[in-house]
Amino acid sequence: METQDSTALNNEQLLRVREKIARLGQSKIELEAQVERLRNECDSLYKINAELQLRIDELNDKRAELEMRQSLVGNVQDDMRVRTKERISELVKEIDDCITLLNT
Repeated sequence: METQDSTALNNEQLLRVREKIARLGQSKIELEAQVERLRNECDSLYKINAELQLRIDELNDKRAELEMRQSLVGNVQDDMRVRTKERISELVKEIDDCITLLNT
């Protein structure tokens, strides 16, 4: 009777071990699928990151170009202001000369 009990116990333990192995196998399959999904997601994110980095580089280049253009425009405007002030000064001097001539 003891051997029968012991055999039944061993069979029961063997059955539990087999069930656990089956669950572990299923968990492994699920985890492998999850790893594959995460790898695909990671690849997709790397691709998006690379595209965004290219866009950032393009925008930085455009910003640098705009800053250069604005500095050139600023220099031209400054130059025009100086020339305009000089011309106004010349005209005021001419007007003063004319007024002096009229008063004499």
